[in-house]
Amino acid sequence: MPRELVSIKGTREGLVILLDSTREFEDIKLHLKRKMESSRGFFRGARFAVYGQAITGRQRSELENICRQYGLIPSPEISWPLEKKVEQIKTVLPGEPARLVQGTLRSGQEIRHQGNVVIIGNIHPGARVVATGSVIIMGCCRGTVQAGAEGNTAATITALKLQAACLSIAGITASPAAIPRSSLFPITARLKGGRIIFDFYRHKAIYPAF
Repeated sequence: MPRELVSIKGTREGLVILLDSTREFEDIKLHLKRKMESSRGFFRGARFAVYGQAITGRQRSELENICRQYGLIPSPEISWPLEKKVEQIKTVLPGEPARLVQGTLRSGQEIRHQGNVVIIGNIHPGARVVATGSVIIMGCCRGTVQAGAEGNTAATITALKLQAACLSIAGITASPAAIPRSSLFPITARLKGGRIIFDFYRHKAIYPAF
């Protein structure tokens, strides 16, 4: 993360507003207002996305509302870090780097990552994970998970347990009626034939209860 409380970067897709999430949120808000005020009118009409680890969905909305007051347009699909887009989507292979998140995600918390994500804990209702790669949840998933967020149809979502979760892969959302509500085995969601299907791992490993 940048050393500045708030840093604004320009990309071909739009503006990326980077936050130093180790600082107090009220200080971040104040600094963002000052930046917007000092450049009043300069960014009007620009599309932007906010990036900062550990900020909640409510906090993100507050920051977006500040930017709206100065004529900016929220566009969460803008990616960061800036990467060259390739014509063919790279298949997610075992052993690829992943962001490790240790602990339970509670309502209002959100994780966004360019790549794969592994959650060691549960995802509560109202919590959200968005990844361009695959997502693995070593616990119970009852929140919202979006894998392959930039169109990666090879991405998957794996959880030890699913309970009333909202799942989507590469923009395709699983039908609530199709999502298994409980299982003694880990479940993987993947795309096949333009829809999300579910695979069950029925080997003899013993898994902890969540």
